Amino acid sequence: MIAFQDLETFKRADADRGDNLRGLVRTGRRIFNRCWKDSFNINRTRIFCQNSGACGSTYIVRLLEANGLRGVFHEKQPDLLKLGLDFYEREMPWLRLVSLLRYTRHDINFEASNRLFSLSRPLADAFPGARFIFLHRDGIETIRSVLSKPNVAQYFREDVRFRGTLAGDHNLDIFSRACHHWSNMNRRIHEDLQYLDLTQQIDAPTLRFENLIDGNIQPLEDALQTTLRIKTCAPANQSKPSGQLRFPAYTEWTRIQKKTFQTICGETMALLGR
Repeated sequence: MIAFQDLETFKRADADRGDNLRGLVRTGRRIFNRCWKDSFNINRTRIFCQNSGACGSTYIVRLLEANGLRGVFHEKQPDLLKLGLDFYEREMPWLRLVSLLRYTRHDINFEASNRLFSLSRPLADAFPGARFIFLHRDGIETIRSVLSKPNVAQYFREDVRFRGTLAGDHNLDIFSRACHHWSNMNRRIHEDLQYLDLTQQIDAPTLRFENLIDGNIQPLEDALQTTLRIKTCAPANQSKPSGQLRFPAYTEWTRIQKKTFQTICGETMALLGR
């Protein structure tokens, strides 16, 4: 059965929820319908764009919206971040995972969210018609982007994504933890999608961030099984305010930073063909 602590997650998935008895009854009815009775709906095509963040997920959703696609989401609420992190750290009751995914993702056609990075296998079980696309960006540029955040030290100290093992040992320096974070997320996505390909013949096209922003989006069109009229759109991220510096380019990294990156990320870079 569904753990009691998930009730708030189910409630947040309904825009018209209420905290009174009527609202709770409505939520309970929807839990039942979407998780158990709604078998006709789970088989339709839903596309999940798996990614590690800072690699164009906002951009890809804006591009699809510019082409008139509906039911397209970037990190749909509730975003299930904690669920994805928990499942990365340890096994969880499968029924709970599938039920939560069916209830919160029943109305999507396409979602790009790094919050779901570890959930490819339960997503495929929750939605037999699911397809996947793997969006990734060069590790060096992703790490530069992450480390260019304002108050980056506070970000690594307080954000829930860095409290477990996903970003490596807590005693490591921020640069090393950013490397572990990128490597572990992309490796998990790669391994899960390989598993689905081998066991269920679910092929997941790969789309590079660099190709996406250049308009070379054939893998995306293959996943959508349609041709997009608009191939590019305005960048999703805005220029940084004056005085806010980007993390240095690779050519300016120290010898220790280059060695650290190669040690932590080298194998994953090779897996991704980079």
